[in-house]
This record gives sequence, C-alpha cells and structure tokens, in this order.
Amino acid sequence: MPFIDLERIALVSKVIKSLNLGSSRFNVFDPRYYPPPEDPLKKVALYFFVMVAMDHRLSRPGKPYEATVDGEKARGADLLYRLGMKMYREKPEFFDSTNLAKVTTDDVIAWLHIDEARVPDPQLRALLLRDLGQKLLSLYSGDVLALIHHSKGYLRSLEGYGLLDLLKIFKAYQDPVEKKSFLLVKFLVYRGVFRPRDVENLHVAVDNHLTRVALRLGIIRLEEMLFKKVLNEIELLHDEDILIRISVREGFKAMSKESDVDVFLLDDFFWLFGRSICMQRNPKCFSCPFRWVCRAYEENIFVNDLNYYNTWYY
Repeated sequence: MPFIDLERIALVSKVIKSLNLGSSRFNVFDPRYYPPPEDPLKKVALYFFVMVAMDHRLSRPGKPYEATVDGEKARGADLLYRLGMKMYREKPEFFDSTNLAKVTTDDVIAWLHIDEARVPDPQLRALLLRDLGQKLLSLYSGDVLALIHHSKGYLRSLEGYGLLDLLKIFKAYQDPVEKKSFLLVKFLVYRGVFRPRDVENLHVAVDNHLTRVALRLGIIRLEEMLFKKVLNEIELLHDEDILIRISVREGFKAMSKESDVDVFLLDDFFWLFGRSICMQRNPKCFSCPFRWVCRAYEENIFVNDLNYYNTWYY
C-alpha cells in the first residue's frame, strides 16, 4: 500500500517556502489557449467544461502528440488547447450542447488530428463529448452555468450536491481521483466563474507530472512489490493506479498545509516543474531546487510515469 511520508513533506516544504512560486501561476487569459477576458461567462465555462473533458493521455510511448500551430510548436495539453481555441474562434457553435450531443468520431479526428499528431482514442473522445452534450441538454438546458449554480458554491455538500458531486453525472468526470474535476474547478476559480465556499475540499489535479514528481521526491512511498512494478513500467491494475494517485493527492494536500501554499498554486508549480525540470526522461537534476531532499536523487533510482494508458481519467 502507498503511504505518505510526512518527514519528506516537511523537508520539501522548507524548500518551497524559499522559492517564489508566484510566477508559476497559470495565465488562464492567454489567448493562444483560452477565451479572452471579455467573453461571456457562459461561453467561457462551456469551453473549459469541454476542453478539460478532452484533457487526458494525448501521447503514447514513441508517439508524442506534437505539431506546429501558427508558427509555434506545441505538445500535449498545449497542443490540445491551441486546437481548442482554433475551433472556438473559427466554429464556436461546435461547443454548443446541441452539437456536442451528436459529435462523431470523424468530427474529433477533423478537430484534433493535425500534421502527424494523432489522438489515440478519437472514438472514446467522441463518446465523452456526446455524453456531455446530451446530459447538459436534458438536465440543465445546455447551460454549464446552471450546473455550477446548482452547487450553491460548494464542492461537496452534506445537504444536496456540490459541484464535484454534480460533475460525476458525466462520464468524462467520473474519475475516482477527480483529476479532471479539480482541473476544471481551478480554471473556473481563476476565471471568476466559481468561488468555492468550502475551500478545505480543494485538491490538486493529480496528473502524470504530479504523480511522477511525488514518487521521485519520496513524499509518497510504495511497498516493494508495487514500487518494482512502477519502476519497471509494468502495466498497473486499475485499483493499484487509483491507490497511488489518491495518495499523491493527499500528499500534496499535506504539503499545502505544511508549506502554507494553496493547493492550486502548488498544482501550477509542480505541473510546470514536471514538464521542465523533473521530466519523464532525462530529468535536469542539477537545475532542481529539491535535489538535496529528493529520494530519487539520493538513491539514483528514478521512476517514470505509471503504465496505465487505457483510461480517460488523466
């Protein structure tokens, strides 16, 4: 079973307190990826609702999701959101619930395949989009803001349904670790669409970067058998993957409390850190501020991303 190493979290938190994390805050108004600030909240909320639903496993080993858009090379989530904004500008009706309800696999391919970049699961993505559209229409008259307002500002509610509960109606947001749900909440909070009343229920959006970083730093420890599976990149069982990622989520929550840094800023920082320093291959350890408190650096044993690809969770 995974367990949280509180001593390691304390060491990492000391380093965090010495850093300027403010520059890591997501710019959710960058027009290359996101709608402009003057756009109606209804359109903005629907854009993020759709795009986060698509934000999972874009690359496969040896098959990076990478292409050039408007003269700039983009990869992974960057490319996904570049193509999202291209669609948003050129064919905004694509995001309407009535259109989502009838999206086909060919529609997804026409949208998300560019040059040599191919999403690995266009049929599944089409199904997720249709599910979004059909349920939005039947439950909320196609309006994401109505869904958000129904939460009454709560993420979780003992009396009724918080936003996290309501999102589970949709197949794209049924991940037990709630990676997509918390990513969506973060975008909505940053854009002023949602202000949670129960901030104690906020968590990081546990993606592959944060999971890899947590395991390398050692804030999450695995029993020997499970650690060997991860180290040797053996495909994990569904429950093994979930247990690891839930532990990662709770580990970052403990780090947020220890370092007195809000979970969303930690999320932003470590997501960028995982993409630029503690990368999947060839991590830049000598540029890393955590190397003296990092278990992987101490032991020279570096795990890579979890081998669990057949999922729409992350």
